[in-house]
Amino acid sequence: MGALYPQMSICIIPDNRENRENLERMEKMIIKDGRLLKIQGRATTESDQNHILHIFRVERDKQYDEILEECHEYIDEIDLNIKNKKTVQEEVEEMEEVLDGLRRWLDRVKTIDWVEKPAAAVRVEKLLEECQDMLHKFTELSHPKESNRGHSASKSIDS
Repeated sequence: MGALYPQMSICIIPDNRENRENLERMEKMIIKDGRLLKIQGRATTESDQNHILHIFRVERDKQYDEILEECHEYIDEIDLNIKNKKTVQEEVEEMEEVLDGLRRWLDRVKTIDWVEKPAAAVRVEKLLEECQDMLHKFTELSHPKESNRGHSASKSIDS
């Protein structure tokens, strides 16, 4: 048959303008130090095309499930910090960093979510909003408002 089995990594990338631009930039960097072989292909059958889409969906769904799990752990950690009265500035900053990381992770997953927007994506976005609300509550507990002290003092003066 005359087949060739080169030792190389293969990457399947959605064909869109942004990816083509990124590939052109990467090609320039790779050619300086190595070799690059670009092959543009198509699935030969509808079944092959569906299999490729399935691979993308499975990977994307795994990522969404992991983010959902991390969001639940995030909320549990804030609840535990509140319960243990561990509401110090350092904890708030750490939780802010974790939430930022979860958002960046979601943004990366969205780059492979070009097939369709699944229900899991909506669940992740809603859970991230809940995480943000929990962080806000946690931040308020760690920074008691100065106005509360002033407000109670003015009440006693007025009475």
